[in-house]
Amino acid sequence: MATKTTTKSDPTFAAAVARVQPALAAWRKRRKHREPIPEGLWRAMVSLARSYGLSPVAQALRVNYTALQRHLVASAAPQVARCSALGAEFVEVPMTGWPSGSPCVIELEDRRGWKLTLRLASSDRAAALVLAQGLWRHRS
Repeated sequence: MATKTTTKSDPTFAAAVARVQPALAAWRKRRKHREPIPEGLWRAMVSLARSYGLSPVAQALRVNYTALQRHLVASAAPQVARCSALGAEFVEVPMTGWPSGSPCVIELEDRRGWKLTLRLASSDRAAALVLAQGLWRHRS
């Protein structure tokens, strides 16, 4: 049985934290009373949290979990707004490349985690594509 590697014992996590820790420590030494953490440090910590998770990063750097979570959510908001302004993006799947005679499963997932799964017989592919596009547009 394989042992589970925790984030804290992961050498890449330790190296990533070690790149941010000195700047955070320097800021803590020179900060004035109740001065907020600079945005550059928050961006670095948010990047770590995206890769390794909120809790391990907050614990390793000794920062407030909820504050880090707020910055993580806030940093994702402009991307979502920009994607919404552009409209839905679709990937064209050539229908000729699918195996004939066998059932197919199409799974769609948006950036928020909404999922649509279609299980198809081989003859239903074109109708299913139209149905999926209609459902996806109607949902948004």
